[in-house]
Amino acid sequence: MNGSSQVHATTPAPDDQRTVPRDYLARSLAQTQKETLSRCADHLHAATAMHAITYTGFTALKLCGIETPHCPRLRDTEFHVLYTARQQRPRRLNTRYLKLPDAFRNCSVIIFRHGETTVRCTHPLVTWAMLATFLTQTETIALLDAILRAGSRSAFPNGIPLTMGNVSAFLDNAGDFPALKRCRAAVPFIGVVTDSIMECRTLLALLRYGLPYPSVHLRVYIASLDLTVPVDMAYGNGKVIVEYDGDAHRQDQRQYRWDERKRQALRAQGCTVIVAFADDVTTASGRWALADRVADALGVTLDGWPQTPYRVLIDDDRRAEDRDRKRRERRKARAEGLA
Repeated sequence: MNGSSQVHATTPAPDDQRTVPRDYLARSLAQTQKETLSRCADHLHAATAMHAITYTGFTALKLCGIETPHCPRLRDTEFHVLYTARQQRPRRLNTRYLKLPDAFRNCSVIIFRHGETTVRCTHPLVTWAMLATFLTQTETIALLDAILRAGSRSAFPNGIPLTMGNVSAFLDNAGDFPALKRCRAAVPFIGVVTDSIMECRTLLALLRYGLPYPSVHLRVYIASLDLTVPVDMAYGNGKVIVEYDGDAHRQDQRQYRWDERKRQALRAQGCTVIVAFADDVTTASGRWALADRVADALGVTLDGWPQTPYRVLIDDDRRAEDRDRKRRERRKARAEGLA
């Protein structure tokens, strides 16, 4: 990225043992960030290229402490490296080269220091825009949510919180790039940033099948505990609550006990609390069943069709159906060729 401005960052600070239970995600990302920085330094020392290497894709996300999206096309390679010309793509083990669109030639890069080694990666918004080419619309939205969540932490590389205003300005000024339409379509889905990428996927599953946008992080008063507590998502001013429960909740015993105590108290005062797990979010049947449970609690019937502002979510299903159709046609053609 010749001529680009540079943003400096430091190695992440050690974990504070006094962190609250809900910080388990931040701790995990900080550990991944530290390990990735070390791995990139080793990767650079083994490089023979004369030009500076800039990491992008999943590698850049991990360096910046950002959750990675679901992307089967890229997940099997550890290092994602930027290139602008074919001669910058030497064959290196476990390395995938991603082309920098012309629209981002002058965008800033993030610089980390690992001892005497300088590690460079693309800015998170550039990384997002590049990865969106390989992502579904749902994962493009979920990754933007994850970037904004990381940008709200003081550990974010440039020290400046990312806002939706920054995102809109980035898209307005970037010019044309392959996934511009998909990135623009993601922006209206970001209201209040969720607590995790799986929580964001839970929200999108509700929208996909026709439910309205819930209140995110609504604060509900629990009389029996004399506390006002946040809930992941809620409808009807907190009468129907949806919470995502990942494995880390159960591994952190303090978090697990608090979650259970909170949910029992909410149910005792008349709230319906629906808990979503990974299977409810990662499969089409699970997403439909989850949305149907929420609809039943609200006393409405799902038609399986997103409301008008969220219609872009059906594009993923259409693309999946198109891929399945093409696979069937190829199998049929091969069978006829052997007959």
